[in-house]
Parts: sequence; structure tokens; C-alpha cells
Amino acid sequence: MSHISKAYLTFALGEEKFAIPVDYVQEVVELEHVTRVPQAPPYMLGIINLRGRVLPLLDTKMKLGLPASPVTRKSRIMILDLHIADDRNLQIGAMVDIAREVIELHDNQIQQTPDFENVKTTVPVTGLVNDHGDITLIMDINRVFSFQELTDVTKSLN
Repeated sequence: MSHISKAYLTFALGEEKFAIPVDYVQEVVELEHVTRVPQAPPYMLGIINLRGRVLPLLDTKMKLGLPASPVTRKSRIMILDLHIADDRNLQIGAMVDIAREVIELHDNQIQQTPDFENVKTTVPVTGLVNDHGDITLIMDINRVFSFQELTDVTKSLN
């Protein structure tokens, strides 16, 4: 019986470990200058210039309701390519505390998230990996940054 394997980028937000499929990740870059945007949504840290392209920088922790923490020299920006409409993708920067490594996971290593009285439906996590008690949450990036929010971010840039 063959198991499907997929590559994931692991990263940390505070004490928590997460992973997202590498298909969404264009690259990981160091934090440079962030330009604040007036009237932007609270989870939008500002905009960054990535080799001539202007991208919105979003606060991943705020979107997940995790406590804020100071930016450090280990902080990184994941450049994500998200599908927002039939024919449109949007590149965004998502701030994370530490970008770790790319790992291969087989589908049989990923457990379903427990359903705590319908909490699961609001949590943007599709599964988890339990490596001897060291838990990594598999993030559903399309639920973290919803279509409506990405549309709002796009409008605040125009």
C-alpha cells in the first residue's frame, strides 16, 4: 500500500509549531523595511518591497489569535501565493517568528484534529503531526487569510 507524500514548510509562531504545504510558499525572506499603510486592516503590518514588487505584509499571529511577540533577527516573511479568484492569485508576505525546514510527510503521519464541540470548524488547521509528543499543526492557509480579507488588503493598496 503506497502512501502519498507531500512537502511542508515548518515554522514557529511563539511556542507553537506549524506547517504549510510548500506549494503555497514562493520563498522565505528576511524582514527588511515595512511601510505602514493608513486605514489598513489591523492584521496588515504594512507593505514590503520584494525586488520591485510591492506586497502586503500580514501578521500571521494576529490572524490566529496568538499573543504578539517582538520581531527578532530570526523573524522571517513567508512569501505566499494564494488563490483569490477564478483567474487571480495574490502574493502576500506572512510574518512568522522562525522559518524552520522543509519536511516530507506521508498522509498516514497526519492525524485529524480533534473535534472539541465544533471548535474544529473555526480553527484553520487541517491536521496535526504528533512526533513523540512534539506536535506540529498543519495550517489551512486559505482559511487563515480568507478571500474577503485578501480582497480588503488588495483594496487598501490601490
